[in-house]
This record gives sequence, structure tokens and C-alpha cells, in this order.
Amino acid sequence: MTLEQIEDLLPNGLHDAEIQQLAMDYENARLVLKVTVLIGLPSQPYPDREAYRSGQISFQGVQFYSVDYPQVGSAFQHPGAAWFSYERTPPGQIPGQFIAALPSGTHCYSLFVRDWLSYINVAAAEVSFSWANE
Repeated sequence: MTLEQIEDLLPNGLHDAEIQQLAMDYENARLVLKVTVLIGLPSQPYPDREAYRSGQISFQGVQFYSVDYPQVGSAFQHPGAAWFSYERTPPGQIPGQFIAALPSGTHCYSLFVRDWLSYINVAAAEVSFSWANE
């Protein structure tokens, strides 16, 4: 599965999703993001349209991940969940020799952490999503 496929399965995609926790399991090459996802729809009455649900995004077969320094002046000094959006890592951002060393089919994503004005970069074989407490 990919992040794009996960987004298609969720009521609002990953729009207004927040990262609550990031955990890397190096021995199993697994990166887990505990997230809250907006499940309310604009057509629903208030407060249902602003409902969130907890879940987790799991990256398996992680080749690397990196967390950029936050931008000075961003909200990085304030604790709390962080809003994010994502994109496929743009061509040229990862050096060509490094890309050539990645296994075929590796998915490379850049998660823009809006509260920090910086990125979390992930290269992984597979991505999955599950709701909390299921």
C-alpha cells in the first residue's frame, strides 16, 4: 500500500491529520506514526464535522528516515501534536547514487511538518494504516 492509497480510504484523506508520536524500530525496519485523522465531513452538523479519530501509519522495510531541523521562528518549542502534509519526495532531492542503492519499489515520501516548517523524509518498501484500538 502507499500513502496515496491510504488517503483514498480515509473520509478526508490525510487533510488536517496530526502526528502525535513517531517511533522507529531499527531491528524490524519499521517506522510508526501515531496520528489523529479528521473523520468529520463538511456536510455533518457541528460538532460531528470536526471529529477526529486516532490511528497509525506504519512504514515497513524502512531504508532510512530523517527529521530536518525545525525553522527558527516556527512553533517547534511548543509541545503538542504537529499538523502535516505529504508528497512524494521530489526528484533531485535525494542524491542519485543514493537512489540507485535503494531496492526497487521503494517509496520515498517527504512529510511537511507545518508547525516546524520542515520535513520528515522516509524511504520504505510498504506503508499501512490502522485505526487505534482495532
